Amino acid sequence: MAWPRALRLVQDTSAVTASLPRGPVAADGPLVRDASGLLLDAIRASYGQKVTRPVALRVPAFARAYKLYTGTISSFPLVDYGPAGERVDRPFLTNPSTLTTYTALMARTVGDLVAHDTAYWRVTSRTWDGFPQSAELMPYEQVNSAPVDTTDAMAVYEIGQITWNGVPIPDRDVIRFDGDGTGGWLATGVDAINTAAALEAAVLRSAEVPSPSFILKNSGADLPADQVDALLDAWESARSTRSTAYLNSTIEAEGLTGYSPNDLQLTEARNAAATMIGRLCNLDPIWVGAGVPGYSLTYTNRQDLYRQLVDLSLMPVMRAITDRLSGNDVTPRGHRVLFDTDTFLRASTTELTDLIARLVPLEVLSPEQAAELLDLPTTGEMNT
Repeated sequence: MAWPRALRLVQDTSAVTASLPRGPVAADGPLVRDASGLLLDAIRASYGQKVTRPVALRVPAFARAYKLYTGTISSFPLVDYGPAGERVDRPFLTNPSTLTTYTALMARTVGDLVAHDTAYWRVTSRTWDGFPQSAELMPYEQVNSAPVDTTDAMAVYEIGQITWNGVPIPDRDVIRFDGDGTGGWLATGVDAINTAAALEAAVLRSAEVPSPSFILKNSGADLPADQVDALLDAWESARSTRSTAYLNSTIEAEGLTGYSPNDLQLTEARNAAATMIGRLCNLDPIWVGAGVPGYSLTYTNRQDLYRQLVDLSLMPVMRAITDRLSGNDVTPRGHRVLFDTDTFLRASTTELTDLIARLVPLEVLSPEQAAELLDLPTTGEMNT
């Protein structure tokens, strides 16, 4: 039996991508159309292909992981450190784009990196000494990269001719951010995303078309379709007002079991799918809302969890961005671009005060330095 309304959750590839510009991927992978036995065949056929980003974002666990990466990393400011480790003021890093905010530009850049393993900026203006002064994002789906015609193994790092919406972009004006080379979540996560999407379709189908709890068996002459519909309507109407039913000699009612969401274990299956999405995105299951028996997030381990998130999950993506922005064509030689994560990883006030109480008597910290750690005004600042 078909469930057309429920399966609108996961649409056909052509319907999703018809209005989108074609990207470097030759063909999008088949999307989940039904939670049936054909799913495994669709997953096998999707090897080497990608799920489209709009479909993947309809999976709640994937959307949570995607927003965690884009939202968290875009909240970290970029800092230019000079040869002596001093901070250098560079407007290009404070807000690289004149068209949008730093947060918006960085969030979209991180989104392209995690989804497709590659992101592109186009330099729109330069300083007097030739370094980028402003740039804009070229969305991955709108970019085409001509392959480099060579057998050189190092050619994989060459950009080739970049066209954005059909317009060639000079190589000098392209800043390409490369990921780990696995192809991004939409390529490596085809199986996990399709499975999770199938479960979402099954849950929506269960909500829109409730499973039958009874069947009415007719042991007499077959009834025409309009009389069957009238009989079912009368049965459902009567059950909403009376708990007792009357049946004639030819109609028999039988209860059905095994078709409820609990019987189908949809909740457990969705939790397992969310855990797989967490593994795909290199995240602890708690970050994607997957319940793990015996695990709870408490205040005492919150700082450790934040540090683990940055060190093990976010850092590879952050390094892909900062290493590229530290290149000699973007940043003066001897300078290094890094994300500032101090605020995110900052210890609690209780922990800071306990540390200061230990270090100030030992003269390791001065009262002025202690006030700075606590973001308190010093005596000189209070008198001005």
